[in-house]
Amino acid sequence: MADIDQTNAKKLALLIDADNVRATFLPIIIREASAIGTIVVRRVYGHFASASMASWQKLLHEYALTPVHVPPASRGKNASDMRLAIEAMDLLHQKHLQGICIASSDSDFTSLASRIREDGLEVIGFGEKKTTAPYVAACDRFFYCDLLLDQEKEEKTPKPERTRKAAKPARPTLPTDEIFDALEDASGDDGWARLGTVGQVLIKRMPDFDPRNYGYKKLSDLFADLKSVESRRLESTNGSALMVRRKPTAKPRSA
Repeated sequence: MADIDQTNAKKLALLIDADNVRATFLPIIIREASAIGTIVVRRVYGHFASASMASWQKLLHEYALTPVHVPPASRGKNASDMRLAIEAMDLLHQKHLQGICIASSDSDFTSLASRIREDGLEVIGFGEKKTTAPYVAACDRFFYCDLLLDQEKEEKTPKPERTRKAAKPARPTLPTDEIFDALEDASGDDGWARLGTVGQVLIKRMPDFDPRNYGYKKLSDLFADLKSVESRRLESTNGSALMVRRKPTAKPRSA
């Protein structure tokens, strides 16, 4: 989300459940995590003696990942999950981390995410749209890698092909009620609010909120499509900021 202020000062640990995450998601995971902070720990967990890890083997050196080989303890048990959770707890008080990234759609990590947040560290989740709501809610931020990957593919598709009647990726319904609630809470007495502040309020309430999930490259693009919202550029000594507000004649909850 390019319209929301972020900092690279945070030290992050990235822990990947390779049994549950597609290797094709890795560039997205690295990119989004790097936009939030500096990844000082990069570990990927899985049974690396198995053929299913071949796609991950090719990426270890390219992305400076530390492989953590976890042989299956028994049939039906995911030993990688347990190892990842144990090492996450070990990292809580090491390396002066400010956040831990967990790449997995497995709802078993819900309790782990909640426990990490209790210690004051930020939790950034990476998974797919199938991830359960409680797991998403336990994170400070959550990225749907499958939706982001679909968005990237669509952007790379030539425009003539985009206009054809080929089926587009299914996207979630735009949460207009939540968007307008955030706009109202972030606005001043005159009804105007900084777009970045609106985005921050949205993420606090919806960890998985990202304009790209709905087909918009930036938050400003999303707001530009809302007919009941107007915008203006505010210039100050600290730079410029995009301001937004509901149009005075706009009806409640109407886009």
